[in-house]
Order: sequence, then C-alpha cells, then structure tokens
Amino acid sequence: MIRPTTILITLLAVSLSLTLFVVKYQVQDMEAELVQYNRTITEDRQAIHVLKAEWSHLNQPSRLRQLAERYLGMAAVEPAQVGTAIEFFPKLVPMDALSASAVTIEDGQSVMPLTAQIGAGESKQ
Repeated sequence: MIRPTTILITLLAVSLSLTLFVVKYQVQDMEAELVQYNRTITEDRQAIHVLKAEWSHLNQPSRLRQLAERYLGMAAVEPAQVGTAIEFFPKLVPMDALSASAVTIEDGQSVMPLTAQIGAGESKQ
C-alpha cells in the first residue's frame, strides 16, 4: 500500500514541475517581448537621428532666406527700415526721456519712461 506521505510528495513534485513549466514559458514570452521592445527603441532612435538631420537641413538660414525671397517676396532688413520708439509712439515717449518724469497720453494715463521707472523703483526700496 502507498503511504500518504508518498502521495503528498508526488503531488508536490508534480505541482512544482507544472509551475516551473508555466513560469519558464512566461519568461520566454517576456524575453521575446523585451527583444521586440529593444528593436523598436533602436528603430525609433534611428528615425529620430534621421529627423534631426532633416530638421537641420530644412532650417539652414541660407535655404530659408532663398525660400522667403522666392515665395514670400521678403528681403533682408535695410537700415532705413529700422525705426526708433519715438517714430512709432510719439505720444508715449518724450523727446527728452532722461529729464522727463512722466508723460500724459490722450486717455489721461500717466506713462513714465523706463529710466524714470528704474530710478523711482530704486529710491522706494
């Protein structure tokens, strides 16, 4: 007759064998998945490298200048096109910004030049 301890040990060995069998194949599946992820990462890195090369080619200043001239009719800025703040905002900027403390504009607001604002901020502290 078979003893109960023999049956128990046999059942334990069978259950451990089945568990190891299942875990082995799960690990193999996970390793295959890891290999696939590593391939995908490598392909993505190569694609990023290619995209960076394309981006630097497309953003070359000489190329952009040619395209702007050809399709947008734009040209380089000439010194005569550059203005001053007084030309653009004659009511907001006083002629003598260093001596003026504030300027009043049409709607009654008082505007101080930047130099006066900086001086006022330092004296209050």
